[in-house]
Amino acid sequence: MPHVDFNRTSVVGTVFLLTLASQGAQAQTYSDDAGGSVTFYGQVSPTYQSFDDGSESFGNLADNSHSNTRVGLNIDQRLQGNTALRFNFETALGAPGSSSFSQETDPIWNWEKTDLRKLELIWSADWGTVWVGQGSQATDGTDSMDLSGTTIASSRAVGDSAGGYFFRQTDGDISGVKIGDAFAHYDGTRRMRIRYDSPKFGGRSDDTGINFEASYGYEALKEDDDNTYYDVAAYYAEVFDSVEVAAAAGYLWIEGDDSTTENWSASVSLLHTPSGLNGSIAGGGNPDGGSFFYAKGGWIADLFNVGATAFSIDYANGTDNVSDGADAEMWGIQAVQKFDDQNLEAYIAYADYSFADKSDVEYKDANSVLAGVRWKF
Repeated sequence: MPHVDFNRTSVVGTVFLLTLASQGAQAQTYSDDAGGSVTFYGQVSPTYQSFDDGSESFGNLADNSHSNTRVGLNIDQRLQGNTALRFNFETALGAPGSSSFSQETDPIWNWEKTDLRKLELIWSADWGTVWVGQGSQATDGTDSMDLSGTTIASSRAVGDSAGGYFFRQTDGDISGVKIGDAFAHYDGTRRMRIRYDSPKFGGRSDDTGINFEASYGYEALKEDDDNTYYDVAAYYAEVFDSVEVAAAAGYLWIEGDDSTTENWSASVSLLHTPSGLNGSIAGGGNPDGGSFFYAKGGWIADLFNVGATAFSIDYANGTDNVSDGADAEMWGIQAVQKFDDQNLEAYIAYADYSFADKSDVEYKDANSVLAGVRWKF
């Protein structure tokens, strides 16, 4: 029988949020005659997480770290011509995430400043967009192009499903190797930064084409990170007669007191819209050691009149991420059902993990299951 951890704060908080969802709350926008508007938005993302490390099983009611529960606020003001100014605030609610549980850790509902996702001013015009404040770096998501419709269930961020758990050694002891560390990825994240995005050009419409981004910033929400971060990225999106394309690539420099670390990441995804068949690949690494590869194939079908149904299988490989010669593999299968009228997605996902290194230690295979819903408002 699996050991099930339903801590009281998780249950109470999730019941509260699902009650809010059942009452049919929707995003609210208020506007005036001077080109200004205020929009409140958010999502609820509870999941049941099961994990088996080869010797013992665990079950948790958690927040899905692939896309966590959050609320946000946009304040927009249209200025002269195509110039606009936006203030964006967004925060997670501190619910215990699926990436935080382990054999030794049972997190509780606790909001911390690191749950703050965005606190930024955005100035856009014909010449591009400038972002100032807490928010995404230029390379945040360069390895995440994925048109499968199943990213809530599985993505290149393998550790979001069960990354806090440790592989168990074949002798029965828990190792010091976390799943999330074995499948490290190398794009940027959200930090206090200034970022510039160029306009899109070369596309078949105003919303497609290629654009370039660059950012410079630092970590403002963690006490033990004094590094400086700067990066550049390119994004491409296009819709042809029957194929949708999304691609990105970026390079990130992390400058410390004595050294500079360089990371690269890239991804591309294709969707054949008439058939729903799709495929994605992503990769990244550090020239000094450590890399990952990710691939996914899927099918989006109209099986029910409530919304699209998406199926996918994926594979990930992490090399030299924990130590020289370390190798980790994951394969998984996912299904997501959309309910358009309710702004709701229901999903289930299975993943299998393996790990080996150059030491004399051998590790048991592990697996996880996520089953839950995401409701956007």
